[in-house]
Amino acid sequence: MFPDTGPSTRAYGSTRGFFSCRGRRRRSGSSWIVGMLLAAGFFGMVSAARAKVHWVWSGAVTSETAVVKARVDKGVRQVRLVIQARKGGAESHSPTSGFTIPDAAGIVTFSLESLQPGTQYQYWIEVEGTREMTGGFGTFSAGAFSFKVAFGSCASTGSNHRVFSRIRQANPDLFIHLGDFHYENIAKNDPERFRDAFDKVLSSPRQAELYRSVPVAYIWDDHDYGPNNSDRTSPSRPAALATYQQVVPHYPLTGEPGRAESIQQAFSIGRVLFIMTDGRSFRSPETDPDGPGKTMLGADQVVWFKTRLATAVEEDYALIAWVNSVPWITWENKKAEDGWESYSRERTELADYFKQLGITSRMVVLSGDAHMVAMDDGSYSNYASDRKAGEKAFPVVHSAPLDRYPSTKGGPYSKGTVAGWNLLWLKKEQRFTTMEIQDDGNALTVFFQGFDGSGRPLERMQMVMHCSEHVCEAE
Repeated sequence: MFPDTGPSTRAYGSTRGFFSCRGRRRRSGSSWIVGMLLAAGFFGMVSAARAKVHWVWSGAVTSETAVVKARVDKGVRQVRLVIQARKGGAESHSPTSGFTIPDAAGIVTFSLESLQPGTQYQYWIEVEGTREMTGGFGTFSAGAFSFKVAFGSCASTGSNHRVFSRIRQANPDLFIHLGDFHYENIAKNDPERFRDAFDKVLSSPRQAELYRSVPVAYIWDDHDYGPNNSDRTSPSRPAALATYQQVVPHYPLTGEPGRAESIQQAFSIGRVLFIMTDGRSFRSPETDPDGPGKTMLGADQVVWFKTRLATAVEEDYALIAWVNSVPWITWENKKAEDGWESYSRERTELADYFKQLGITSRMVVLSGDAHMVAMDDGSYSNYASDRKAGEKAFPVVHSAPLDRYPSTKGGPYSKGTVAGWNLLWLKKEQRFTTMEIQDDGNALTVFFQGFDGSGRPLERMQMVMHCSEHVCEAE
C-alpha cells in the first residue's frame, strides 16, 4: 500500500528567492500588488501544469480483469495506463495499441484483461509522455481464497478525515462503498454537477489515496443519487445514471453499455458471491400505499435478483453477501426510517424466495444509510410469511457513517448498535467495518469487526460466522 501523503505531486522548479528583497529598497504598495499578481500568475501556471490528471481509481476487479478510470484536463489527447506486477513483472501498457482517447469531459477508461490471478499490480497514468499519477490494486485468486473486505457509507462531500487512511491501512482486498458517496443532494438533471461531486471526493487527499490504493465496488443511496429520500421520480435520475456509468469503475450492468437504467451488479471473490442491488432507480415513493404495485427494487430488478440467486445455488457458492444499502430490519409500523418497512410486501416476497431456494442459511446482508454500526445474528431478520417464533434468518451488518453525524435506524439488532451519540454536543462520527474471510476450501469462517475513525475496534461490534456444507451459523 501507499503512505498517507495525499495525491502524488511533481516538482516544477524552485521558487526560493522569488520574493527576495535583499539589496533593494522597500517596494511601494502598488509595486507589491503588481508583484503579488505576477506571483499568482506564476503559481497558477505551475498549478495548471500539474493538473493534467485530476484523479484515478480502480474497480471491477476479478481474478483476471480490472477497470481503471481517470479524469484529465480537457483537450489532453495522449493518455495511457502503464501497469506492472509489483514483484518483478515486466511493464505493459493498456491498450496494447498505445493511447486511449478521453471523452468530452476528460474521463478515460482502461479495461484491463489477461491479468494474473492473486497478483498485486501497480500502475501509473501517462499523459503526453509524462508519468502523472500512480495507483495499485490486487487481482483475486481463483478458487478458494481467503481475503478481506472493508465497507462503509455516508461521508460529507470531499471529506478528508483520517478514517479513510485507517481503511487503507487495514489492507483490504476491496472497499465496498454502500452509498452516500457525497451529500450534494442534486435535484437537477445536470451531469456536470454530478461530475463536480465526484471530483470533490476523488481529489480529497485521504480519499484519493484510498481509492488509488484499494479497488472499489460502489452502489449509491439517496444523497448521491438525488435529493434526500429520492426515488424513481427524482428529476436528476438520468444524469445520475449517465455519470455513474461514465465515472465509476463498475462491474457489468444490465442493458446496453452506458445506457443501463439501474446499477445493480454482482461479482465473486473466491467462494463468496456479492450481489449489489440498486434501491433508488426504480423505488416507488415511500408515501405510496404498500401493496402489489409498490416496490423498492422494481419489477425488472427483482427478476434479475431472483435469477442471480438461483444461479448462485447452481454455482454452489459457500456464502452470498447481499449489499443492500438501507435497513432490512425495521420496527413494525415505523415507516419514516427510509428502510424496508414501507415496502413490507416486497420484503416478504424476497424472504419467501430466499427460503424457497434454501439460501437463507448461507446469506449475510451488508447495509449502510443508518449512521451507526449494528449487527444482528439473524435473530430479527426473518420476514418470511411462514416464519415461526424464534426462527432465525441471516445475519445483518450495518456500517456507517464514514464521516457524518450519528443516527440510528431500524432494529432491533441482537448485537446492539454503536452510533456515537454525544449528549453534550452533536458531532460528526466516523466508522467502518471489515469482513475477513478464511477459506480452506471446505469450511469458511467470516469475521466482522467494526472500527472507529482512529482504527480502534468497537467493543461489542464483532461477529463470527462459520459456514460448512451450505449452512452458516453466526455467534
